[in-house]
Amino acid sequence: MEVDLTNSELFKSFTEFEKDGIYIDLHNEFDCKAVKYSNEQQMLTLSFKPNAYRTQNVKSVDIIFDDAHIQNYSATLDQVKSDLGTIDLMYRGHFELSSGQLIETLNGRYYYYINLLPHTNFELFARRVTANFDLI
Repeated sequence: MEVDLTNSELFKSFTEFEKDGIYIDLHNEFDCKAVKYSNEQQMLTLSFKPNAYRTQNVKSVDIIFDDAHIQNYSATLDQVKSDLGTIDLMYRGHFELSSGQLIETLNGRYYYYINLLPHTNFELFARRVTANFDLI
């Protein structure tokens, strides 16, 4: 199943969404198991698997950022943290130009913020964001 998240409400996290009565809560019920970026395809993919708190019969969720251009990335890798792989926030926001002007889009792409616990952050432009999930 696919959900278009591209035009999510500005500054509202889309780590939770619903499609056809199936409620996905990426923060509480899933762990991020892989982050993949292809410069050739200009695609960022976050792959999630259910954890022990899953309430729906969902096998996996991929969040795909198409025509993606990463502006900032930072990570502090710490394998001993129990919340490693937990997504904290993911939302559409503003981008500040060097002139100080805040914009929502640039060349047809929106600006997104992603934060994975404990300390991994992405800021990127993307033309389209979709969630693809498979049921058990």
